[in-house]
Amino acid sequence: MRITTNMIYDRGVSSIQSLWSKALHTQQEVSTGRRVLTPADDPIAAARALDVTQSRGVNTQFRTNQDYSNDQLNLLENRLAGTGDILQYVRQRAVAAGDGILEQEELDAIAADMHSQFDSLLALANTKDAAGDFLFSGYRADTQPFQGGYGNIHYEGDQGARTMQVSSTRFMPVSLPGSDVFDNTRTLEGAINAFAGTANSGSAAASVAFDPAQPDTADTGRRYEVRFNGTGYDVTEYQPGNTAPVTVSPVTVTPGPPDTIAFNGLKMEVSGTPDNGDSFEVFVASKNVFDNLAIFIDTLERPGSSGVISGVKFAIDNVDAALDTSLRARAQVGSQLVELEQLGNLSSDMDLQYANTLSRLQDADYAEAYSRLTQLQTNLEASQLSFMKVSGLSLFNFLQ
Repeated sequence: MRITTNMIYDRGVSSIQSLWSKALHTQQEVSTGRRVLTPADDPIAAARALDVTQSRGVNTQFRTNQDYSNDQLNLLENRLAGTGDILQYVRQRAVAAGDGILEQEELDAIAADMHSQFDSLLALANTKDAAGDFLFSGYRADTQPFQGGYGNIHYEGDQGARTMQVSSTRFMPVSLPGSDVFDNTRTLEGAINAFAGTANSGSAAASVAFDPAQPDTADTGRRYEVRFNGTGYDVTEYQPGNTAPVTVSPVTVTPGPPDTIAFNGLKMEVSGTPDNGDSFEVFVASKNVFDNLAIFIDTLERPGSSGVISGVKFAIDNVDAALDTSLRARAQVGSQLVELEQLGNLSSDMDLQYANTLSRLQDADYAEAYSRLTQLQTNLEASQLSFMKVSGLSLFNFLQ
């Protein structure tokens, strides 16, 4: 085989380029700390690393969602704690109002305090989160959940609870509908109480029930006075925010015994013999905590024929129910916070596992890479020197 000068040059350049390419690739391994720089370096490891990287990215997103959920639930728990504190304070003031020796001026002072607590509770119910969404409006995050004025607060949200995916299988609620906290605080069983007037002289007693048994919500959250006028019964309603009692009409009276009086979805039976002027106060509780608090405040400001004690009993009964509802909601949120902590620990463990797997698949062995780089550099230098020597060989050097 004839060896030409072109062949010598081609082989030399090819050898130097090959060594240079390997040295450069090894130098990149050392500088990046990665063994697999392209899929061609290790196709199986590269494919596996891609899967692990995607799984790690999903896990990172779940951790971000967990942090957001934790912030939301802490805000929710804070507002529920505030709600409980207000309701507990209202209960204490109600007990104080039932002392029985307070003058009307003192009752008015307690009523003014209760107005402030009413406003504070309403502000908590209309809380916004950091994104400007209402916390207790369900899915209708841009709608103020509780609207209206004193004595006429109504819920405008829905029954939904916004959720956040915090793991591959867990969608965690990060809000509560206000209906579950403020608008559905009690059942209507036992919601009606009738109290005899303190000045009654007859032997009459009264009992009241809903008619029909499933009442319209418009018939709840009411306070009435039913007075015997000698031949029939007059019914008036005390409406919070309305300074004068309102005459109720129509009122259907069916003589007894017992006398039956039907009005506004209620059926009242009066047994015994009432004297002219004898009266009964009827308190109809609402599921809505604001309605019940407004009735209590109104009772403090203008006690009816049964005195302020009836309003105090009404307030304590309904505040206790609202407190129970608030505590149940708070317990639910607390349980979710514990679950989030556990999911966070699991996500951290998974992230560490993914990092270890990626390191095993991709990371370079520095000792081996440095040793290989040194060897390649030595080979490259030797190849360059050899090429210089070989390229210098020529028959012309021996011609005289």
